[in-house]
Amino acid sequence: MPDKRAKDILFNAYWKTGWKSDADRQLDPTEFAYAKSKRYMFDAISLTHDQAVNQLLSEKRLADKTNISNAFLASLGTRRLDARSALGSYGFAANFPSHTIASVPNRLVPSGARCCQYCGFYEFPSPEEIDLNVLNFERHKWGGVRRDDLAYAWLDLSLFREIEPQHPTDADKRVMRQILKVAASLPPTATASLLEKALAGLFASSKYERRVLIEILCICGILQPKNRSGYFGEFTLAFEREHTSQHYNDWRYPAMWWRGSDGINPTAVEAYFSDL
Repeated sequence: MPDKRAKDILFNAYWKTGWKSDADRQLDPTEFAYAKSKRYMFDAISLTHDQAVNQLLSEKRLADKTNISNAFLASLGTRRLDARSALGSYGFAANFPSHTIASVPNRLVPSGARCCQYCGFYEFPSPEEIDLNVLNFERHKWGGVRRDDLAYAWLDLSLFREIEPQHPTDADKRVMRQILKVAASLPPTATASLLEKALAGLFASSKYERRVLIEILCICGILQPKNRSGYFGEFTLAFEREHTSQHYNDWRYPAMWWRGSDGINPTAVEAYFSDL
């Protein structure tokens, strides 16, 4: 069950009407210990590229797609954003390729890190610490943000396995059908931003929660741009994730490419939500 005190500690570490500055992120050791005991906060970890790949592949093997899909549907009513997030992480991991940094193309960037051209992971000569707490904050606040980040996907799927099973209601399923109906009925040139506005009022949500929901549906192929590869039945390598020429388009790949003419992908809908 969610722990309000631990969640408040996590939120207060990063947010107060907006992101807190680094200087303002003072955390009482006793509160940190409590949040850690409830699996809301964690010590920072260091991961090499190959460790991150192996941990994500391990979580993919352990994942239960039915439980993940049910949790997504149930979140439309409960607003459990931490439970909603797992569908995006599963979609990203489903066809994730096993590889090592030494076996695939990589490029050296000015910071001294090697960027894997397959998955986009940056490996520094001395692995940097990863702040799992900010990742978990984003997971609880919006349903996740860094959809194609290996550390996030691994953390998200591993924490999801600790959540009690979520059971969608008939009302949740009706909402999902309405979401799909709206996505399928927009004008051909409609963008993901237009879809976000069209979904307002359909279920309890903020603008940013709806943005994340759309990005999740794009990651798992339900909203699949027809002229771009994605993650449903394949894995789009990092160097193949082409950005648009629109400097103002801040949607993540492949949501940035979705248009109303793409509609919905019934094969992906059936794969994830067969009992809608």
